[in-house]
Amino acid sequence: MKKIVFYVMTALFLFPAGLQAGKTVTAKGLSFFEPGRELIAREKALDEAKRSAVEKAMGTTIESRTAVEDFQVIKDQIMSRSAGYLKNIKIIEENKTDLGTYEITIQAEVEIPDLVDDLDRFKKILKWQKNPRISVVVEPGLKADYLPTAKKTANQLIERLKHDGFKVFKYSKKSKNQMGLLIGLSLELSTRKTTFQGLELTLNEISLSTNIYRPGDEEILATASAVKSMPGENRLQVLDKGAKFCIDKIWGQLRKKLSRLWEKELYSERDIYLIVKKIESHSEALEIGAIFKSDVSGIVDAQLIGFRNKKAEYNLKYRGWPEQLLNEIQMAYFKNKYFEPKLETIQGNQITITK
Repeated sequence: MKKIVFYVMTALFLFPAGLQAGKTVTAKGLSFFEPGRELIAREKALDEAKRSAVEKAMGTTIESRTAVEDFQVIKDQIMSRSAGYLKNIKIIEENKTDLGTYEITIQAEVEIPDLVDDLDRFKKILKWQKNPRISVVVEPGLKADYLPTAKKTANQLIERLKHDGFKVFKYSKKSKNQMGLLIGLSLELSTRKTTFQGLELTLNEISLSTNIYRPGDEEILATASAVKSMPGENRLQVLDKGAKFCIDKIWGQLRKKLSRLWEKELYSERDIYLIVKKIESHSEALEIGAIFKSDVSGIVDAQLIGFRNKKAEYNLKYRGWPEQLLNEIQMAYFKNKYFEPKLETIQGNQITITK
């Protein structure tokens, strides 16, 4: 009796009320045909039936988990991959009508947990696209005396970014590929003596520069810099004041450049080098390349550039970041329909997975 109670509690924990492991539905698909093109119409009707089955099973799942403005975008993504959420598909009726339509009725089991998992992944991608993911770092090689001021200035910049709606994340080597853009901050201070009306003065020149990088290849996409001259004997105090002045001065142009670059990066293509291990043959490697191109959104082209020792190497033209691509190919629809990619490494624009 104790074992039975435990199993029931486990099932309730894994699949809360209203979220069944699999839901069996019946759905119909229809397609018009011309004489001699019945087979094409049949495939279209079957695809439509699959989409209808997933839509029926979803019910209010998308509406309850998704912001209104994102509803149609996420629904389109799910519907375009409907076959990836179905199993045990049975055709229970099919016929051609006198009206020139081919109709198919199917019964299928929809994997609801997989569907919900992908809903959350698609939401994550949408958030990524809407909100620039930025990290602010102090450039290496800065003089030790300048580091406290540089860190303080970086925090001031972070507050400005957050106030204007940018998403700012803590930088680490492990998470850098999850960033959209990096801002590298550096400070310089030069001092010289000058004479004014017989008085010897110390004149300080504070230089602040920011470089906007693309994570991975470290390409500098834009810069913003400012210089402030100030008198004073206390160099660190002068550095503090000068750095704050420079942040105020560059903020407008830096914000514009970040927004423009983010939009450009979203829609521009980048090269991603993808290695897939445990592939049995050259023909399978070609087939997987075709799958990437046809079924992963954002991939414009996928070229097989090498196959050796069960390892295929691809050059992908991709609209997005490596982290986004990895997120896409790890979605449930992809695993259910093709294979489960296991991440080995992600470094810059190079990803290695095992099939």
